[in-house]
Amino acid sequence: MQKQQLICVYLSLIVLVSAKMAVSQVVKGGLCPSNIQTVQDFDAEAYLGKWYEFSKYPFIFEAGGRCIQAEYGALTNDSVTVQNTQISILNLKSSIDGVARIVGPGKLSVRFNGIASLAGDADYWVLGTDYKNYAVVYSCSNLLIAHSVVVWILTREAEPSEDIVKEAENILTSQKISLKPLKLTYQTGCPDI
Repeated sequence: MQKQQLICVYLSLIVLVSAKMAVSQVVKGGLCPSNIQTVQDFDAEAYLGKWYEFSKYPFIFEAGGRCIQAEYGALTNDSVTVQNTQISILNLKSSIDGVARIVGPGKLSVRFNGIASLAGDADYWVLGTDYKNYAVVYSCSNLLIAHSVVVWILTREAEPSEDIVKEAENILTSQKISLKPLKLTYQTGCPDI
């Protein structure tokens, strides 16, 4: 009987970790770092509008996607609408809508509609932004014995200058967040989505 219980526990752990890993493929040992600094005087109104995804850590929900954009709109004093769009590997436009609640300085909690709502709320921490050129976003989820991390560099232009990208990358390196997992998002020749 103990062997069967142990097998059930292991299977449950695999299912739980697999469900959490659907959010991110960058997994590290231990808990999420507690020393991550966000924008303390975050201005949600200045953040609104269209952002292009310049690069990101591997992210299952965007696998094979290109021309990825996020549009943020006003909703209430403490929340904004979110619409993420992309062109899929099959060359089809897809989008997902949600709401991001402001839960602290530079810290938002995002929940998407539809089947994605089953994943629950996700952290959306703004580590740095100048509102006009770039934003650096971080999300971390604790698993049982590890944590998963997603990082995005967003830009107002589909093809930003090297200086803008370097400024965004410096925000990550200043907090000892690795640039190695960052993958460029294809934004060339994209249709107006």
